[in-house]
Amino acid sequence: MKFYSSLYGWTWEVGEEQMGYYSIASYNGAAVMGLGQGPGGAGMMVPYFYTDDINISAATAASLGGTVFMGPMEIPGAGVMALVTDPTGAVHGLWQAREFQGFGVAYEANAPGWFDHSSSDPEAAATYYSTLTGHTVIEPSPGMKVLNVGEQWFASVSENQVPERQGAQWNSIYVVDTLAAARDKIRELGGTIVLEEMPVPGSAICAFVEPVMNTVVTIMGAGSPE
Repeated sequence: MKFYSSLYGWTWEVGEEQMGYYSIASYNGAAVMGLGQGPGGAGMMVPYFYTDDINISAATAASLGGTVFMGPMEIPGAGVMALVTDPTGAVHGLWQAREFQGFGVAYEANAPGWFDHSSSDPEAAATYYSTLTGHTVIEPSPGMKVLNVGEQWFASVSENQVPERQGAQWNSIYVVDTLAAARDKIRELGGTIVLEEMPVPGSAICAFVEPVMNTVVTIMGAGSPE
């Protein structure tokens, strides 16, 4: 929490002991991330897909080759959740909202701006997620698959470039005002820059390893990704 607060200016609502102290990060009062404790020696970003009926969505995920390994389970005062391993091995969540709707802001500085799924089989991943969620898949350039709702692009489905170092996974990408200032802050906080800057449509990205759980994190300069 200290690291992300220092980098993004987030504040936190820490959960009760019976909820494992699961905490919600906010920026200017809008929810931007949840943080929980889990087994293992490294952190992991997990996006949740909104659903009107989580039982149907969980059954659909299983029929498509996914493995529902947690839930569906009620989160008091918030909604119903489930965790799923997709057919490529990446973890995602399902969320049926009640009191808590999810992200309160996106595509702005210090908030989520993009999501990326990487695996050894992006074709299978794209088919799985488009069938599960009803989102469409487009291919704006050869080898680049994008999930979108209407005209809004929100996630890329790509080939894992370093399979020997990491398995299939989702990466939640947060927006910063400027990459240069963010890199300086990350180094000050003990993080390690592993990708200085790389152009992407409408913006540029930087990748770093955060110093607490050694999670590889990607950030995006403020812009208008297309």
